[in-house]
Amino acid sequence: MIKAIGIIMFLLGSYGQYWVGKRSFHRRNQAGIEVFESYGGALATQALEKVVKIASGVGIALGFILFCVGYGFGH
Repeated sequence: MIKAIGIIMFLLGSYGQYWVGKRSFHRRNQAGIEVFESYGGALATQALEKVVKIASGVGIALGFILFCVGYGFGH
């Protein structure tokens, strides 16, 4: 059961990282500069993405740890 939770957390964390990267990629113009509708939108978007990236990183790390712990108890 711990291994399954670890795998799920790892996958969700990986998807969070992918989602942030994809959003950032689609905001770029031909010159490679991120374009926002407004200053407030830029602040809100970057704050949200920073929170998601941190949570995703924690999820990936904890998922890996839980998977390893579950794998160790399984043998």
